[in-house]
Amino acid sequence: MDENPVILVTAGYDHSIRMWDALKSTCTRTIPYTTESQINRMALSSDKHYLAVAGNPSVSLYDVFGPSDSPVLKLDGHKANVTAVEFTQDYKFLATSSEDETIRWWDVYAGNCKRVLKNNSVVNDIAIHPDPRQELIVSCDQKGTVRVWSWRHKENLCQVVPQSDVAIRSVAISPNGQLVVAGNNHGQLFMYRLIIDNSPQTGRTVELEPYINFDAHEGHRITRVLFSSNGYYLATCSSDHSAKLWRLTEAPVPAPNGTREEVARAAVELMHTLTYHHRWVWDAAFSRDSDYLVTVSTDTRAALWSVYTGEIIREFKGHQKGIVCVALNDATA
Repeated sequence: MDENPVILVTAGYDHSIRMWDALKSTCTRTIPYTTESQINRMALSSDKHYLAVAGNPSVSLYDVFGPSDSPVLKLDGHKANVTAVEFTQDYKFLATSSEDETIRWWDVYAGNCKRVLKNNSVVNDIAIHPDPRQELIVSCDQKGTVRVWSWRHKENLCQVVPQSDVAIRSVAISPNGQLVVAGNNHGQLFMYRLIIDNSPQTGRTVELEPYINFDAHEGHRITRVLFSSNGYYLATCSSDHSAKLWRLTEAPVPAPNGTREEVARAAVELMHTLTYHHRWVWDAAFSRDSDYLVTVSTDTRAALWSVYTGEIIREFKGHQKGIVCVALNDATA
């Protein structure tokens, strides 16, 4: 086996999990998903050995390199559709969200649930803060609320409602842990500074400070938002059959008090609109070097793009029904 294989996995409505040779665009393995549920989201562990598959209402873990097509572990506890799944960097824990209005924190080695966070609405997506010392999860829900949670203390530390009663579909945290981005059903994107103050006098306070907001896919649902590994780029997927690549910048502008000093103002620049798919684009994944993006759609196809040129490099065909999730890990040791 290659010591640093590229693991590219797609899944969706045809109850099959497909693994691909990313260089040859050929399917190397198909795992039948034998439950009646569709597959909603997937995540790969950082060591590439485990694939977590979110369905309804369970999460199944597969051994990527093992000979068996059966899951090595099944996590039961949610009472409805599991909408998101994510490993911690050390792959000892998993976080999941669900339409049952809860977020669960799982011990992968023990195979059991350690914490249940109770939301007051369907949870559409989650993101784990990259610094494990912070013990934070960011969530978004059907009522349009973005929340920051302490998973250890089962506490809602802060929350914002970008637009009342407009569902937030997806949320992401930048690799440095300083920005949170959320996309809603109207195609709007909201970015916040995540401010964490660990003062010994007052204890820890957490705040979501408004940073940037703009129309990313005007009038169309944003299905997924994600940061690139280097933190310079943002990808958005949409019901308008497109994905878009954005560059994060900070431009100097005159200080508001009229002095000669300048302040940095955040800006987002559209790099490319990726138009290949013929139906909703549901999910995407950046390569570790941030040079490439994979998108998947209910048109049954996956596509590999150059981030720099916005051109399609390869297409992946083989699913019989729509693809709604993708997982990619091409990290080198």
